[in-house]
Amino acid sequence: MDRYLEIGAVLSGLFFGWTIGSHYTGATMGMAYGAGVIRKPMTALLLIAFFVILGATFESHNVVATVGTGIIPARFMTPLGAMVMMFTAAFVTAANTWMKWPVSTSQLACFSVVGAALGMGAPVNWNTTIVFLFITWVGTPIASAVLGFGLTRLADRLMLGRSERHVRILRWLLLAACCYAAYTLGANNTGNAVGVFYGLKLVSPMKAGFVGGVVMAVGTMTWGKRILEKVGKGIAAVDLNMGIGAKLAQSITAHTAAVLGYPTSMNQALIGGVAGAGGARGLHTLNRRALAEIVFSWFFTPVLAGVVSFLIYVSASWALGVH
Repeated sequence: MDRYLEIGAVLSGLFFGWTIGSHYTGATMGMAYGAGVIRKPMTALLLIAFFVILGATFESHNVVATVGTGIIPARFMTPLGAMVMMFTAAFVTAANTWMKWPVSTSQLACFSVVGAALGMGAPVNWNTTIVFLFITWVGTPIASAVLGFGLTRLADRLMLGRSERHVRILRWLLLAACCYAAYTLGANNTGNAVGVFYGLKLVSPMKAGFVGGVVMAVGTMTWGKRILEKVGKGIAAVDLNMGIGAKLAQSITAHTAAVLGYPTSMNQALIGGVAGAGGARGLHTLNRRALAEIVFSWFFTPVLAGVVSFLIYVSASWALGVH
């Protein structure tokens, strides 16, 4: 039975990685696409896929370890628990992608782990990992907003001219910032999907990251256009300086969290960066209705993931007679 449950856990993790890749296309390349720097969606998706694999392979190991062994002790990670955790997070992420609601897959993954752990009766590291995760999640949009404000002002000061040459430089800088965001996505969010592989001692952190990066790239290419359109066209009207400030703020904040081993939301980092960039120009630049939808999903979906994960684990454990 354990062998089949391990296969189910792997498939659920790969499914989650696929949904992550499709879900964060807008949070990585949406600015460049919305500003017209990239005209074809397929070009944006190909760039995301390439840089996601790089980031996942070389810098996701700290997050892999946190999700795999940091929320609950490794000895309590079971094949059934891992399968339920990943399936729940994947299902909720896919549902939000279908509704074009950007959410935090990091919060979904962690709340799914917590929900299943409570169903298992496993101890949760509330006073260590969970506390630092909450600090990271609260601090992400705040830090990104501050950086977005400062970087936009800096870009305005450095790029006073509006010649064709200046505009061309800004467009290339925005594209580079978006590629950096895609790399950061691989480093920061891959562990959400494949951390349980490490927790089950199936692969090393680097191998888990590479596999997760490839699956995320596939998700980007096959179902990523929906959120790319939503974020690229629907959240804020930004100029090139604001786009550069917002994207660099998002990437620096999320990359720092990944290096520390705490997964955070690329979407929340993006919204913080956009808010900071908008603050440098006036709040009228923000599409408040779109932001309100996203803020609502931040609170609703993690709680939903935790509850669903708990109920699925209890039901599956009873039905299969596995504890």
